[in-house]
Amino acid sequence: MNTRRLGLIAVSTVALSACKAVNVPEDAFFYPDTRMQAERIVLPPDAPMRFQADTFTIPYAGGTIGATRVRTGRTDTPLILFCGGNMFRRSAAAGLTAAKLTPFGDVLMFDYPGSGETPGPAEYEAFIATATAVADVARAQADAEGRKLIAWGHSLGGIVCPQIVQHVRADAVVLETTTPNARAVVENAAGWARPFVRINLAPNLAAVDVPIALKGYAGPVVVLEASHDATLPPALSQKLVRDLRAEGVTVDRLVFPDAGHGDVGAQPDFLSRVAAALAAH
Repeated sequence: MNTRRLGLIAVSTVALSACKAVNVPEDAFFYPDTRMQAERIVLPPDAPMRFQADTFTIPYAGGTIGATRVRTGRTDTPLILFCGGNMFRRSAAAGLTAAKLTPFGDVLMFDYPGSGETPGPAEYEAFIATATAVADVARAQADAEGRKLIAWGHSLGGIVCPQIVQHVRADAVVLETTTPNARAVVENAAGWARPFVRINLAPNLAAVDVPIALKGYAGPVVVLEASHDATLPPALSQKLVRDLRAEGVTVDRLVFPDAGHGDVGAQPDFLSRVAAALAAH
């Protein structure tokens, strides 16, 4: 999946040099179709889908969610609930996502509000509402088929997915090239100027905290860190690991020294290391 930097990373040099407040609106994180079109962002073509892929809709408060269940034909593997990054759409990344995750099991993926085939506002509450609705379906499917359920979040999805993990009793969590919270992203972007900048996050962004959401979670969490991540630098994955462990969460940290933000899955040791981490619990 081709993932560009989150909009809020661009803290202006004017704000930094003038020691002004940096106001981060809620929509700084999100790239709905309207923003993609306005900014003339065109995603590269998807890879072919090489497995059976059933598309369907799931009702939620904002309408219906466009979803895809990828079936490997194996019955002894988990179901992976995948929460994509801020530019994820099934139309542009379903094949790529399936190629990356199907070695571990079946996959259930979905479009966020305002993107692809899911209507609704590109707002945090709507994102959580869609993730919750899809997670309920994933849990029901996994239970009916005797499978474990893995919640896998990439980038922005690494913030979204943890909010529903305990609600659906996910058996394991994978957090790929992500951050513990929105504030950490902005502070990291500010760099040396951080002491001179007053950061004002929109209330919904300020309230989001992955380690707090996973506090008390008894299952394993695997954090995938990319050493060449220019979107969400590895320092954010490292902070995520520290903060999770401080909350008593069991964490495996896997560092991929040659990977960037979107190509951890292309690393030659990706499959073996992730499979071993998941099998160890």
